[in-house]
Amino acid sequence: MLRTVFSLVALALALPASGAAAEIVINRNFEGASLGTVEKLGESQFRLHVAGQYDERGRNRQASWIYFRMDHVAGRDLTLTFTDYVGEYNDKPGACAMTANTIPVFSDDGRTWRHFPAMDWDATAREATLHIHAEGDTLWIAHIPPYTHSDLLRLLAEIDRSPHARVEVIGKTVQGRELHLVTVTDFTVADDAKKVVWLQARQHAWEAGTSQVLEGALRFVTSDDEKARELRRRVVFKFTPMVDPDGCANGGVRFNVNGYDVNRHWDEVDLRDKEKLRVMPEIWYVKRAVYAQMDCTHPIDLMVNMHNEEEGEYLGTLADDEAVLKTMGRLVENLSAKTSFDPSRQLVVGPAGPSMNYLWKEKRVPVMLMEQRISAGKKMGHAPTVEDRFSFGRDLIRVMAETVLE
Repeated sequence: MLRTVFSLVALALALPASGAAAEIVINRNFEGASLGTVEKLGESQFRLHVAGQYDERGRNRQASWIYFRMDHVAGRDLTLTFTDYVGEYNDKPGACAMTANTIPVFSDDGRTWRHFPAMDWDATAREATLHIHAEGDTLWIAHIPPYTHSDLLRLLAEIDRSPHARVEVIGKTVQGRELHLVTVTDFTVADDAKKVVWLQARQHAWEAGTSQVLEGALRFVTSDDEKARELRRRVVFKFTPMVDPDGCANGGVRFNVNGYDVNRHWDEVDLRDKEKLRVMPEIWYVKRAVYAQMDCTHPIDLMVNMHNEEEGEYLGTLADDEAVLKTMGRLVENLSAKTSFDPSRQLVVGPAGPSMNYLWKEKRVPVMLMEQRISAGKKMGHAPTVEDRFSFGRDLIRVMAETVLE
């Protein structure tokens, strides 16, 4: 009886006084979350610093990813000012990954995301201010709709039940998370005459839109859709769905936990180099899997390495072979004609660099970097939603296969 009375007293002490609203709590202690210093300016006004992430040298601060939760906000008019966006890119100080057009998203349940209807952007201070009236007691906010490592694991568990899919572990990250390779085809048909296409996502943790595109692609090629069945008989589909799962789990931006940019260093990662395996296992294991495919009797016909960008959208390559460039050019044309892809420039060829495109120089891998904008484009007319990404994934993998079969 005494214990029951004490519990009720403790509960009463924890509750706010009658009629008083509970203090707003900002939570970043969950998978994929990231937020820096929080300044409380008023009862419902906050100045929020972007945490950012530095490379292995303490340079190239990347400051774009925010993802956090606010509790006890029901009925409040919130004013949120985001700051500390200025960083460094390719050793050039002053870079800012935020623009007036890259408006964040919010969710009442942590699963369904909408863009804020408006944002005030101070181009001089480089600060973004958002206003929202909170209906529910909890509000999630993010740079773009998140896609966590757990989301991927749930997807892979489902895909692995398909008779058309094989999910393999090809290595582990710095923190011991598994790196996956998914193969989808009609296993009852010999691979002798099949083409091979490869789709890759999440070299950079903040670029969650690439995971949504890849999920759409995976769901299509494993489906009972007649077109999917036809393509499985003629194509082997390969997917590396999340190259930096540590970053995706930890709320990273661009670098692995040792500080290495996962879309750089492809030129210096030698598969014979044990030290590179130690500091950049994500690149090392994916590179080994790609080269294994190139060395077999059915090398890769076309590979797309997906990324997100603030306002640009295009495909780029280092390929210099006329036939390969012709195929890549057709892919750009087909995507532009048949999908929501809305390139801001034509196929970019060169210059040489340390990104994954370098694999063309080293092993003749026909790989292309794809950038997709996170802001509104002319073709779509609005900033891409999660459903837009899923839909584009279905179209992208279909058009990739059709292009190599032409």
